[in-house]
Amino acid sequence: MELFSYLGLHTAYLFVFSVSLGLGIGTSVLSHSLFLLAAKDKKVSRDEFKLLNLSRKVSWVAILMYGFSGIGLFTLAYESMIELGIFYASMTVAVILVTNEVLFSFWHLPRIQNTKNGVAVVDAFVLVSGAVSAVSWIFLMFHHVIYRTDIGYFPFMTLYTIAVILALLLTWFIFRNSVHKHDGLILKRSLLTAVLLTIIFIGACYSDINLITKTIKVEEVVPPISSDATYTIDDVALHNNSEDCWLIIDKKVFNATEASRLHPAMFNCGEDVSENYHINHGETIRDKMMKFYIGELSDGKGITNVDVPFTKNLTLEPYRELYVDEGSWNPHNLMLVVEKDAEKLLAIDGTTHEVIGRVHNVGFQPHTSVFSSDAKFMYIISRDGWLTKISLETLEPIKSVLVGENSRGTALTDNDKYIAIGNYAPGNLVILDTDTMEILKTIALNVTIDGKEIESRAGAVVEDGNRIIVALKDANSVWAIDTDQSDFPVTDKFENIGENVPALHDAFLTPNGEYYIVASQGSKTAWVLDLTTMKPIAEIETGETPHTGPGAAWGDYIYVPALGEGLITVIDTKTWKPAKYIKTGGPGLFVRSYSKDPSYPYVWADTAFGDYKDEIYVIDARINEIVETIVPVEGESSWHPEFTYDGKSVYIVSQTANEVEVYDAYTFEIVKRIEANTPSAISNVGLRIEEPGL
Repeated sequence: MELFSYLGLHTAYLFVFSVSLGLGIGTSVLSHSLFLLAAKDKKVSRDEFKLLNLSRKVSWVAILMYGFSGIGLFTLAYESMIELGIFYASMTVAVILVTNEVLFSFWHLPRIQNTKNGVAVVDAFVLVSGAVSAVSWIFLMFHHVIYRTDIGYFPFMTLYTIAVILALLLTWFIFRNSVHKHDGLILKRSLLTAVLLTIIFIGACYSDINLITKTIKVEEVVPPISSDATYTIDDVALHNNSEDCWLIIDKKVFNATEASRLHPAMFNCGEDVSENYHINHGETIRDKMMKFYIGELSDGKGITNVDVPFTKNLTLEPYRELYVDEGSWNPHNLMLVVEKDAEKLLAIDGTTHEVIGRVHNVGFQPHTSVFSSDAKFMYIISRDGWLTKISLETLEPIKSVLVGENSRGTALTDNDKYIAIGNYAPGNLVILDTDTMEILKTIALNVTIDGKEIESRAGAVVEDGNRIIVALKDANSVWAIDTDQSDFPVTDKFENIGENVPALHDAFLTPNGEYYIVASQGSKTAWVLDLTTMKPIAEIETGETPHTGPGAAWGDYIYVPALGEGLITVIDTKTWKPAKYIKTGGPGLFVRSYSKDPSYPYVWADTAFGDYKDEIYVIDARINEIVETIVPVEGESSWHPEFTYDGKSVYIVSQTANEVEVYDAYTFEIVKRIEANTPSAISNVGLRIEEPGL
């Protein structure tokens, strides 16, 4: 249905676009021909003038239609257009056309009109303007025909100026017997200008050829993109949102998450988009797309491979770097920032906003962390399966252990005895002793779906007292594990969540610890479990692809953002129904409230992706309206608001700007900017300890 809607809209825009080009060419050629025929006696009859006047009106209609449909086509395929030199060349020609049309309609045409004796001022200005108009419309049509080619800006503009020269020479040939000295001078100067521009464009083409030649020579030593990985159509279907977006094109699998995060509305994640792709990009897969290539589509079915290849750390040797005296901070006040690409952890004092140190080498793309109830230790898991225990009093790494091939979630029991890690690969839950960091039990997340056993990735992992609750991402199931029993049995299993449409993702507990909420992204719902009775009580419709993050609540409300659209769902925990849908500028990842002080009325939310990825919203929970929009760094992705322990400040990470911003929680004014290397997540130790589930 989405593809049908896209194709219908594309066809409509294309029809209007083609009609506008036809009208533009017809009217410009007609009016220029009339001027050429009248050039011999330099007179145009009243009827001919009326025809010329009408042609200008039609020309303006054509320009407006061209602009409207062109913008429409651009919005449907702008990613392919903006990388083509021919697109910018056609825009240059369009600017020349509009400028020329303004001059023609509001200067030339009124100047030549003489209602008493007919039209008597057909001069070289008019003829040059007419020639430029006709050539411009023809070249806009030319671009329309060859828009999928890789012809560059300067070659296209060279052809355009050559065509203008030929049109002016033809005009000169027809006008030569009746030309006056002044008119001849105008034509010569116009020709000279066109020739000079052609020479400039040819020179630029030559420079481009040299640059391309050098680039090709460099690229010859670069091995082509290759991957031995294979994926089934079921594997790809699991990656169906802008935070985790895979695509199939011509039986090749691409991880388009990076591009989808910027423009989530443009992607049908988890699907075969071959037909749609070739409509916009031509018959071959472009090099820009091939950088996202991860493997081939296999003929089999079922879940066999759910992640992209990455280089795994075979050993891990984390170390600290202190910028202040050891122990000069209160661990509860620490703001711990994950520096994703740098594989580091940045520690900031949340009261002074001073950087106190870093922990280096904590694994590939460090992900989530939890903290002991006495604020002495933190445990952080990296994507490549390394779990590291760190002292919060000294920032000294204590021990790192390998718990999986591809890991994501962490949960620490309230008694601080056990930590559970959820793995993507292999699909299991690993439980460790926090003192010795030894693995005590591994629970395979295997389920049977349609008669076939599959191994599910672990989605959200949260603690409920000494109970661990894990969401089976690919099986639409939630399991509860009791760590108070020596063999850590799975005591409860809940299946067919969200109409059994993958995938389950983030989860959190309500502030009173009574309810568990998990995002069922495929069904666009939030599923609620009563932790006292261990019975499901509700499934609430949310925005497209809900993402709960660590959770936010105020009074009787909880807040759930969406990855697929700019919408935050406000859920009333008394009725378990949507109380309100708050529209935002785009898809969001995280919402946070200040749980220590129920009187603090504001909930902070991000946009994260899309055209408004630089916006942070402050919601007044008393009226559930956005009362402030903050832009930490214009044009840069900003997300993950987190309160300081005292609630006076809110930290924001701007990953693409390599910066952490500190805001006053009450005035919303910027307090400080702190340099960081690809910051991706931030946690306050004290708040995370006190909030259930975190």
